[in-house]
Amino acid sequence: MTLIQSKYAKGIAPIAYPSVAGGVVAMRFAHTIAAAMQVGDILELGVIPAGTRVVDAILDCDDIDTDGAAAVSFDVGIMSGDVGADDGARTCGNQFFSGSTIGRAGGVERASIKTAFRTAAAAADRAIGVKCTAAAAAFAAGQIGLTVLLATE
Repeated sequence: MTLIQSKYAKGIAPIAYPSVAGGVVAMRFAHTIAAAMQVGDILELGVIPAGTRVVDAILDCDDIDTDGAAAVSFDVGIMSGDVGADDGARTCGNQFFSGSTIGRAGGVERASIKTAFRTAAAAADRAIGVKCTAAAAAFAAGQIGLTVLLATE
């Protein structure tokens, strides 16, 4: 498993935080994939700041599998371990998207899994990952983006 880290995971880009109790803020995380991801590879794309929870998620992606029988798919969810830790043992859940095929033709997809709307706030920052569950048949470089709506409790 290869761990790819975005500028947000590395702490070199700012993360939005709601400024009032009950407030909601939108944050878009994006990363350009320059080399084909293999099954099990994880892109540490975004961060859920401590004290906030995700209330909605929108995934956007370029066409990163140009084959006529495109195969690429992803899970998107909360990662184990500390944000930014370069640890090959980290895992990625599928709380927001499970088996998304958006990278096969590109487009936009809104979360439709109930767990995406039921995350709880935590005392520590948590990473959002994109895990490759099926590799591209004919990879093309492109951007993967995730817009999350974050709320305080």
